[in-house]
Amino acid sequence: MKKSKQIAFCSMFAALSIVLMFLGSVIWGFTYVAPIFCSLIIMIICNTVSKKNAFITYFAVSIISAFFLPDKECALTYAFFFGYYVIIRGNIEKVKPKLLSIIVKYIIYNAGIIASQLLLIYAFGIPLDNPWGKWGIIILIGLANFVFFVYEFMMKRMIVLYNVKYKSRVERMLK
Repeated sequence: MKKSKQIAFCSMFAALSIVLMFLGSVIWGFTYVAPIFCSLIIMIICNTVSKKNAFITYFAVSIISAFFLPDKECALTYAFFFGYYVIIRGNIEKVKPKLLSIIVKYIIYNAGIIASQLLLIYAFGIPLDNPWGKWGIIILIGLANFVFFVYEFMMKRMIVLYNVKYKSRVERMLK
């Protein structure tokens, strides 16, 4: 694929990611769904073009989202985990034994989500809404890890679906 087509492809998907992130900022409840959808877009770039272009697109979307989106939680959730995770996921899965690979994934996820929440609380002054009292943080972390479990389950299937059904179509369109 020519460089110009790669740039156009990545730019088009970066614009789509920004639109999804904006929708995540203005539609209640879509704050956490938008970064997940954007990670699927990064997966497509990574599998179709290259990891290098996927990282460049991730950085561009992260910076634009951080500066221009009204909801910083959506932007930081993407920037601190969902944007880059799909790119490094293949390398993490090569770690043997499988249990160590799973532990590394959960450590990276929890570190990213906790770091983004701490930045929201201490840098942006956004209070943590905690309706469950002193157990609220533990419950939220547990729920977040369940979401990651479902995300990981979904991502495996989406990668296979894309590679089997859609990758050849996308590559044909880009030739």
